[in-house]
Amino acid sequence: MIRKLTVPLLLLLSAPLFAQNMAASPYSSSGLGERVFQGTQATRHMGGLDVFTDSIHANLNNPASYGFLKFTTYSVGVNYTNNNLATSSEAQNSDLASLDYLAVSIPTKRFSFGFGLVPYSAIGYRIEGLNQNSETAVFNRYEGSGGLNQTYFSLGIPLTNYFSVGTTLNYNFGNLFYRSGQYLDGVDNGTFLANESSVSGFSYQLSAQLKVPLKNKYQAQAMFSYQPEGLLDAQNSRVYYIQSLSRETIIDFTEIELVGTGLDRTDLSLSRTTKTGLGFGKNQSWFFGVQYNLIKSATFNNEFFERKNFSYQDAKKWIVGGYFIPDYTSFTSFWSRVVYRFGFRTEQMSSVINNIPLTETGITFGLGLPLAGLSNANVGIEISKRGQKDAGLVQETIVALRVGLSLNDIWFIKRKYN
Repeated sequence: MIRKLTVPLLLLLSAPLFAQNMAASPYSSSGLGERVFQGTQATRHMGGLDVFTDSIHANLNNPASYGFLKFTTYSVGVNYTNNNLATSSEAQNSDLASLDYLAVSIPTKRFSFGFGLVPYSAIGYRIEGLNQNSETAVFNRYEGSGGLNQTYFSLGIPLTNYFSVGTTLNYNFGNLFYRSGQYLDGVDNGTFLANESSVSGFSYQLSAQLKVPLKNKYQAQAMFSYQPEGLLDAQNSRVYYIQSLSRETIIDFTEIELVGTGLDRTDLSLSRTTKTGLGFGKNQSWFFGVQYNLIKSATFNNEFFERKNFSYQDAKKWIVGGYFIPDYTSFTSFWSRVVYRFGFRTEQMSSVINNIPLTETGITFGLGLPLAGLSNANVGIEISKRGQKDAGLVQETIVALRVGLSLNDIWFIKRKYN
């Protein structure tokens, strides 16, 4: 359902992904859209900290962590998000609810593997501008929807009791839709130009995880992850048409021939990414870690759909986070066995708008609630802010409630007794 907002120069359209609304942000119009998947709820509640791994949680962003997995894990995550968008004069809220991930992770005697489906990015925006320089008011509209999904297969191999390596193969697919239009005040028919790209391609990731046991149940962890640049094939189409705004019917259209310009099929890229993390803690008691992510996105280019006043820079993210368990062995107090997670992140994003680099800062809090056996429910809140109110930009204050289930079982264990 489309809801028009009253913020001047800004109307939003939620983008369908997984047959759901995944984004409602004017900043999702850049690149491949807003990055929506950043790990399971357990890692996101620690700010997105991928350096931590244990035997009962699948870390979908760190395939080397599969090498330490001891139980088959079924993972699912959902979220409800409120986005407050504000300019220097007005503000409006947008609400979204969506699925974050579906995953299965399975350990065997010599290695572990996992597979699943995640939404990688989403586009969802509508921007309208009123030009009153002429005698008749002219409305300009810009909108977009779509995004990328990923199906993945991960493999983790423990080389020693303390060191594991892993790899993930992703198949990326989706549609990117952008439309611009213009219509006159009091005139029913408007003219529109629609650009659409059907995108697909493979990418992969390599990672290494180190867990070093120390005295008195203390432990140090370290990880390094590398994802080379991935090439995506985009099959493009462009249509010019006249539409009746009241009846929402197309009156006339012309499909623009792109073969002669070489724009019928272009390449897009998934930027090269590296992650480095360090952490220290006490087994089943507490953990604290730091992580640095670097995305080499300065060279990103979409020659089929170029945005004015948009450019790109390398994205950098700094994360600190961890958890605390009051008493993991308590039989009398449920809340003593709860995992209390926290995190903080600050990010220099890849987009530069009107020569202003876009930044985002967020904090997270979460609870890991024990269920039957070693299964658990992870519930938490993520609060973030990006953009600014002046210089023609929008400031977004985002509050997300994220809930995930990690259900554990034992497979591939030979029965000793029938």
